[in-house]
Amino acid sequence: MKKIYLIISLLAIFAISKAQEFEKMRFSGYIGEQFKNKAVQYGAIKNVQTGEVALSDFDGAFSISGTVGDTLKFRCMGYKATEWVIPGIWTTMDDTIKLKVNTNIYALDEIEVVRYYSYAHFKQAFKDLRIEETEADKVKEMVNNWDFSEAIAMGKANAKMNQGTLGLTLSAGGKDKVAQKREEIKQLERLADESAEFIKLTSRKNVKSLTGYDGTCLDSFMVYLNSNYKMEYTMPQYDLLATIVAAADNFEFTKGDAPWYQRLID
Repeated sequence: MKKIYLIISLLAIFAISKAQEFEKMRFSGYIGEQFKNKAVQYGAIKNVQTGEVALSDFDGAFSISGTVGDTLKFRCMGYKATEWVIPGIWTTMDDTIKLKVNTNIYALDEIEVVRYYSYAHFKQAFKDLRIEETEADKVKEMVNNWDFSEAIAMGKANAKMNQGTLGLTLSAGGKDKVAQKREEIKQLERLADESAEFIKLTSRKNVKSLTGYDGTCLDSFMVYLNSNYKMEYTMPQYDLLATIVAAADNFEFTKGDAPWYQRLID
């Protein structure tokens, strides 16, 4: 009986040691193109379970930790996203694990090449370039071109009604239309104010004062902010400012090691 207990204990210790060994297993791999003898350079391989990320080098080689059942995700520009689940056989291999991925074809929009015959021709074309209007510009144009003739006519009709020269039916309709015009004008004015405030808060000057970025760093952050964060003029002012500050923190986390990165304030 003692021998049986001893054997069971030894097997348990062996199983635990093997499990620990699997947990600490590190795999050496190679990423290459499917059907071609070509390495995939600087592709990202992520272990979903541990969060560890590895990059393939110039020769397509990489090294990453994992255990049986972990999922590895591959991402790289020019190649299709691929996933693998670590099988038990990998834990017994001493050779480099070879993984193959397929190339990805990107369809680009047609580009029209415009030829300018001289600098003067280019300069004139640039002057004639129509830039998309902002919300504030559209509201301003609508207010400036608003036709008040109908409202004025209804107002006069309403005045005559009060003097007893017109019937009640026309007066009621006139009042409704005048009130509707006034409400539309108020809405346009509110929209103009909100758009102007949005432009002010998201301007380079205000972003610079909030983040402390300047020069190349500010230029890069403006592109990062507009590309990765959705901001609208209907957002409350606090939410808009909080979005800019949060974007600056994420920008510092991702770009803080860049040689051009510079933040003038804490």
